[in-house]
Amino acid sequence: MSDLSPIPPAPVLPRPRTLLVGTTFAIAATLMYFAALFGVYLHQRSLFVKAGQDWIPAGADIQLTAPSMVLWTLILSAVTMQWAVYSIARDDRRHAYMAIGITMLFGVMTLNQTAFQYVQMGLEADNSRAATLIYVISGSHIAMTVVGILFLGLTGFRALAGQYSSRHTDGISAAAMWWYALIFVYAVIWYAIFVTK
Repeated sequence: MSDLSPIPPAPVLPRPRTLLVGTTFAIAATLMYFAALFGVYLHQRSLFVKAGQDWIPAGADIQLTAPSMVLWTLILSAVTMQWAVYSIARDDRRHAYMAIGITMLFGVMTLNQTAFQYVQMGLEADNSRAATLIYVISGSHIAMTVVGILFLGLTGFRALAGQYSSRHTDGISAAAMWWYALIFVYAVIWYAIFVTK
């Protein structure tokens, strides 16, 4: 007589973390890009200073108020981004949706503040190296912020469809990693460009 005991079910395999790994590589590439831009900016500024020339062109009005407001807005958005991660990890969907929406709103607010700053500065992009580099660096951060807002929107939509829960938080965690990276990049922009001028 043969033993016909039931075969136990196969164990559930852990979900691959390809989104987290891909986001990590994208963040590393973006940080290298910004490191190269900061290197060019600081090198060019030091050459001008050593030659006794003004780095910021005459007539430009670069104030610290608007960049500081952008930085503080992004710091507040770090709190709401972490709130989203915390909420989805506890299956608190209502608060996760609120946190994602508020974080996206903070992102849009920083874009608005940056547009105001561009008007206030009065820099023409092709009049000097300083103006060109400032617009390239801050414009690249605008692109990074837009990607972050779209990433959050897609993540929020997928969470609304039920793809993210306490068992699968990788999408919202990946969006949070991107968002924290853009906050870090802006903190460097704030200090290297607007504080030290």
